[in-house]
Amino acid sequence: MEEIILKAKTGDKKSINLIIKKYKFYIFKKARTYHIPEYNFEDLVQHGYLSVIKAIHMYKPNSNSYNGYFLAAIDLNFKALLKDEIKHFREFQDKDILERKDYYAFTLEDEIIAYDEVKKLYKALDKLNSIEREILERHYINEESYKEIACTLDIKYNRIIYLKDKAFKKLRNLI
Repeated sequence: MEEIILKAKTGDKKSINLIIKKYKFYIFKKARTYHIPEYNFEDLVQHGYLSVIKAIHMYKPNSNSYNGYFLAAIDLNFKALLKDEIKHFREFQDKDILERKDYYAFTLEDEIIAYDEVKKLYKALDKLNSIEREILERHYINEESYKEIACTLDIKYNRIIYLKDKAFKKLRNLI
């Protein structure tokens, strides 16, 4: 594999495609786990492919593990994409806000946006069934561990995790 990576570093398209093909299913798996506004599944897969190409050019030959390096590069690039998108969606009304030393007072627009988002969240939470909502409230509001919730509700831990994941999927679809 080291030889293929070295060929890919020189620009050999066949080698690059071979490496991308090797990590294709991992990229699919990662792309499914991220929900980034204005990015569809195909966009995320393309970003994963670009991550592999970037990793090829940054890879140092004869290092410990090429496989671990490529997997970490894909993970980090997806996280960086998500982080950049989160920054992108936060708008400031004043362009010089970072240079100011005084306190930033939220504008009326900021408060309306926040109010609308909270309203959407409560409507979505109302559509969850009682057990899903209870799990989310107890873990995220009351800060109870999933293990504690499982014990008090007399439900297996794995079932609690499944219900939490199911609730988040519902919320994503509703918001």
